[in-house]
Amino acid sequence: MIMKNSILIIIALALMGGAFISCEDENLNDLAFNQFVVEGFLFADEPVDDIRLKTVFPLTDEVDTSEPINNAEVILSRGAEQFPLVSSGSDGFYHYPGDDLEVRTGDVFRLEITHDGITATAETQVPTPTQGLMLSQDSIIVPTLPLRQGRDAVVEAIGNFLRESSVTASWDNPNGEQFYMVVENVTEATDPIFPQQVLDALEDLRFVSEPTDDDELVFLGGSLITFGTYSVSVFHVNEEYAALFDNTTQDSRDLNEPPSNVVNALGIFSAFNSQTAFFEVVREE
Repeated sequence: MIMKNSILIIIALALMGGAFISCEDENLNDLAFNQFVVEGFLFADEPVDDIRLKTVFPLTDEVDTSEPINNAEVILSRGAEQFPLVSSGSDGFYHYPGDDLEVRTGDVFRLEITHDGITATAETQVPTPTQGLMLSQDSIIVPTLPLRQGRDAVVEAIGNFLRESSVTASWDNPNGEQFYMVVENVTEATDPIFPQQVLDALEDLRFVSEPTDDDELVFLGGSLITFGTYSVSVFHVNEEYAALFDNTTQDSRDLNEPPSNVVNALGIFSAFNSQTAFFEVVREE
């Protein structure tokens, strides 16, 4: 899913600062070099397939030189129930192959990973789903571009559309908890809104938010590049996930590790629960 992948990409960037081992640290030992990074995420009512493992890498490396770990023993448990995970391929991801595991609201899961003589553990609880999600409009109408009137007219029309196409998503948040939003196109066939020249400039635009304790977020529908149906998913997230983003202002060469709820390794194990609403991007009639 694009929605899920968007979350994982941003999380990976946030975790990058914690995947370093300093070559100048006086306390380095074999355990530090053998440690690994965990990126483990559970989504309510979805299959378990987003548990990822990789190695740490030295501060002296200017880019992420970590390697995926595909041969670990990974067990997910809920109370007395155990669900052994298997490697999904060569990218360090693990999944549960059975059909008898349902991730439910309120469930407490424990993750246990054994690799290279180290056993790491972490726990998380599936939060309650987002409630009361509403959108300020259910459709965005794209005007016909005045192509025959020249470049300036086209640029002006696009600019007006971008400025006037804001959508506000609001939800219930009486206790100031943390939420995260992703907007994505769920239409199988893509129908571009703008000519190719405009698409080339807009292709990197996608709305994803960092965690917020507010009860609404605004995004520009005009930054979307295709017609069709879009989903707006607002995820209720746990404190460990929000704390990870609070730490992203840390310089990547700072020796302070980002927050982690993984014991005996680096990284994070967290869960999400969401509510989804939809809107349409349509042509002007």
